[in-house]
Amino acid sequence: MRRTVAAVLVLAFVPSGWARLAISGALGSTLQLLPVLELQGTDLTLAATVAGLTVESESTFYYDGLRYQSFYLAGRHGTCDLWGKAYFHSQEVRYRRAWAHLETAISAGILRISAHHWSAAAEYTSSDKDKFGPWPCVNAILWSEAWRNIGRTLYIEGPVVGYDWSGPLKLYLGHPPPNPERFEVYISASNVLKFEDAFGPQFWQSLVGKIICVRGTIKDVRYTAPPAHSVPQVAVSSSSDLVVGSCCGLRPDMTCPGPVIPWYRAAEHVGETVSVQGPVVSVTSPAGYRRLRLGGGATVPNRLEVYIPEEHVPLFQARFGDAFPGNTSNKTVCVRGLVGTGPPAPDGVARIVLTDPDDLRIEPCCEAALHTGSLFIGRVRLAGSPWTFTVDLSDCGTGLGFLQATAALKGYPLCCGLRLDLALAFSQCRALDALEFTVGGLSLGCCPLTAEVGIAVARDAKVVTFTPRWPRTSGCITVYGDLVWRGSSFAGISIYGWGVSCSVKGLKLRLVTALDPDAVEDVTDVTFYAHEFEYLGLAYTGAGCGGEAVASSVEFWFGAKGSLFGLQRVRVKLTVSLGGRIEFKADGQWNYAKVAPVDWLNVGLKLSF
Repeated sequence: MRRTVAAVLVLAFVPSGWARLAISGALGSTLQLLPVLELQGTDLTLAATVAGLTVESESTFYYDGLRYQSFYLAGRHGTCDLWGKAYFHSQEVRYRRAWAHLETAISAGILRISAHHWSAAAEYTSSDKDKFGPWPCVNAILWSEAWRNIGRTLYIEGPVVGYDWSGPLKLYLGHPPPNPERFEVYISASNVLKFEDAFGPQFWQSLVGKIICVRGTIKDVRYTAPPAHSVPQVAVSSSSDLVVGSCCGLRPDMTCPGPVIPWYRAAEHVGETVSVQGPVVSVTSPAGYRRLRLGGGATVPNRLEVYIPEEHVPLFQARFGDAFPGNTSNKTVCVRGLVGTGPPAPDGVARIVLTDPDDLRIEPCCEAALHTGSLFIGRVRLAGSPWTFTVDLSDCGTGLGFLQATAALKGYPLCCGLRLDLALAFSQCRALDALEFTVGGLSLGCCPLTAEVGIAVARDAKVVTFTPRWPRTSGCITVYGDLVWRGSSFAGISIYGWGVSCSVKGLKLRLVTALDPDAVEDVTDVTFYAHEFEYLGLAYTGAGCGGEAVASSVEFWFGAKGSLFGLQRVRVKLTVSLGGRIEFKADGQWNYAKVAPVDWLNVGLKLSF
């Protein structure tokens, strides 16, 4: 049924008049030969001009039929150019994303107004991130709210007030131990080195007094030494889940059932009707009751014991399943009732007796209205000479607001033959977010050799580039590094690596050596796998032996896990035009750090008509 609806959806966008129009397009198919033989996909593109508008349909088929469908529309209205595209998932019969542009010439330059929409975060691609920054519709909370969100995956921010490094690393936010109201960030001993590679040796010392943002699933960690308590904690294993600075995102609305306290405070509220949250440590069946112990066992005096009379258990099982109360073990629950002491609990132990299933939740007490929906971004861009300005407005379903703005200066002439490129980026969350400037035309004092020096400062990276240039030669050498400061004193230059590139009549050569592969990845388009540190790329675009158009590239990565000469990975791409309307493609990758080195080997044909 879904495929039928998908087919109708496609046909609905095809005007009946197309049968009388000149339709052009292309049909291409890709077949994976290795490591297993399978059809990768078939793409069908149809294009026609209707009433001065270019209309294009793109359909992608897989082994199970039509999967993706998109429609492109372009034209001109008066002095304005308009174009846009919408994407759909045909099998799931749903809209994915869309964009549209309107561009016109004005006295100050070229004005472009754009609209972009994504149905969900999964549709936000890496190219979107490069253009607009990280997905802005994340759910972010303060460290003090973490205990109310046990079990939820969120961004949490707060000030680092201390740490404990005894193999594993714990960062304390808000309060240091033994204060039970603290929040903890946990990094296992096996992952500490990974974070030191990203933030520097013993980075935790420099974090004290700074605000950080972490992402992860919040869990409840118990400490049973007196006074027993539990604290919210997030365990992070990737350095990308920890950043210095505030979390940029949405504060979810919280709805709580009146006063809520943690389990270890229950004894302080005897005689009060409150909601108590805590982890279920044990489930037992004393005479006449089912008992849940929150926070600790019999040796923890400030635990909370929850009693459900046997005659009321069927009501709870009807709500929570036949496995109740066993299915609450090791889970965070919320109970609401009158806190008391005495039988059926031991003397001095706080207890609540439940008879109504509405007074129990197997989840945190407070509900969070988490954002899981769509994103709209509107962009206004004015490109003049020499300035270009861009302003982005975003809406996560909570109202339109400022997202970011950029200002760029290109080729501004300075004295002595120097020229300046400058770019500034501002964001709603962090004010000045990035700064880049490049000074070109610097004379090196010998021969007609000149150079460009660039500095790029972003929230998570600082890069210095030095690029000498020779006249009448297409090529350059670029050194990647950073200025190192100790407090307010200059301490030297840290070199991340360098790159060499040159080209001769359609042949391009590129070499990148990475002393710090992660840092070099941040400033180039070269991706290094684990243990790789050097890249060599050869690309050719031109005529083949028979005069046909050819585009080919061979890329080599060298590393510690490589074989002959340290060769660790090879990637090959080839595109050949056969007779003008037929195009042959092949691409493959071999990773010699693996037992089975073939990652993929694909071939394809594309027919244009």
